[in-house]
Amino acid sequence: MSGQKMAYVQARTDLLEQITYTLQKDERFVAAWLAGSFGRGEQTWLSDLDLYVVVSEPFSASLCATPWQTGAKTTAERLALFQQFGAPGLIFERKSHANQMDGILTNVVYQESAQSVDWMLIPQAKAYREHPSLLLFDKVGLPEPPTPEPESLEQRIERASTNVGFFWIIACGSARALVANKLPLFYSSLLELERALLEVKAALRGERAPYLKSTNQPLYLTQEKCAAILRSLCDEIESLMPQVVHLGGYVPASPRSLVEMRLSLFSSEE
Repeated sequence: MSGQKMAYVQARTDLLEQITYTLQKDERFVAAWLAGSFGRGEQTWLSDLDLYVVVSEPFSASLCATPWQTGAKTTAERLALFQQFGAPGLIFERKSHANQMDGILTNVVYQESAQSVDWMLIPQAKAYREHPSLLLFDKVGLPEPPTPEPESLEQRIERASTNVGFFWIIACGSARALVANKLPLFYSSLLELERALLEVKAALRGERAPYLKSTNQPLYLTQEKCAAILRSLCDEIESLMPQVVHLGGYVPASPRSLVEMRLSLFSSEE
């Protein structure tokens, strides 16, 4: 790792230590943890800090106030909190319902170091221990997350069937973007395809799908290699379709032929 990268990682480490130490001493905050890549133990040198902070009840009404749905601004009270750790260069804020915990999410990029911290402030009454996560401190013993209502067989069937259909609609659009050599548009659709795949797999197992924040596919700059990615994903969904039918679901009759018909247009574009 280069010296510049090492300095960036060290700045993030120092920032996290400062935030943890400061919040733990502040009576307004009763718990904090990292979600995202740090919570999963998959962080890289470029990872942001997805910071969840539980605000004690006497202070939650003001610190977690949501006077707007979205905005490139924050309240004076939250700004004072963020400024304890540097000068915010960029701020964007929105209401959030992450994992059924209502709160206010503020994306802050600090001026001095370009470090990004996604501050998720949650009222104590709505907070529970999130998994997976990296706990920073917990003064009150947060409750475990509520047990979700079990999904019925009919709900599983509909979820699997719907996501198979959604996959093929997006796949057809992806093929069209590829033929038009609009690679950014093609890559923007890959996340939707992978999420649909995860939903189908989870529905077949009777589980909830894990949240996928970004695509797992490599970045290629040629239509041929991108087409190989698309075909690989199509192979994967095709292998699941008989299981969806066996479960009692419904799938399109021959969706792969439509995708291949569009991909065959490569030669006619030359």
